[in-house]
Amino acid sequence: MDDNNTPAKYSAALRTLHWAMFALVALAYASINLRSAFERGSAPRLLMVESHFLLGMLVLLLVAPRLLARWRSAQPPIVPPLSAPLRLASHLGHGLLYAFLVVQPLLGMACRLLGGRGIGLPFTDAVIPWPAMWVNKEWSGMLEEAHEWLGTAFYWVIGLHIAAALWHAWVRRDNALRRMW
Repeated sequence: MDDNNTPAKYSAALRTLHWAMFALVALAYASINLRSAFERGSAPRLLMVESHFLLGMLVLLLVAPRLLARWRSAQPPIVPPLSAPLRLASHLGHGLLYAFLVVQPLLGMACRLLGGRGIGLPFTDAVIPWPAMWVNKEWSGMLEEAHEWLGTAFYWVIGLHIAAALWHAWVRRDNALRRMW
């Protein structure tokens, strides 16, 4: 801590949520990309798709506690401080990441529900049904295209986030990355 009682790191809860969500997002991407390694209709392919959905739902469930922890915790300063344009870029990048963590799972869930698939309960054959009168295959297809496009776009945002963290550590040599360890 510095003289102002400002922490040098984010809270333990926020650091844990950050790295847990990192792992969940990485596994969600891995599972949906691995599905193509299996034959259509096969049990392993279904496992990959269902795992992708479950991981997305876990991300969605962790977003609110993460945002709450972020708002309630003191944000450790970056030393030396960032210039105004870099601060703006940082806020924009983090805003895009948080938007992704909310919108992407919601789009995936909407695709599934509007497609009439309901929500399967993990490790059971039980499904929370979706009313047939609310099934709309056309909307489901459009939202699935948006979900896939956004998933591809966010490879870039995630990559920029990682590149920025490494730039802070190796080029700028500030404490930005260390605050999240």
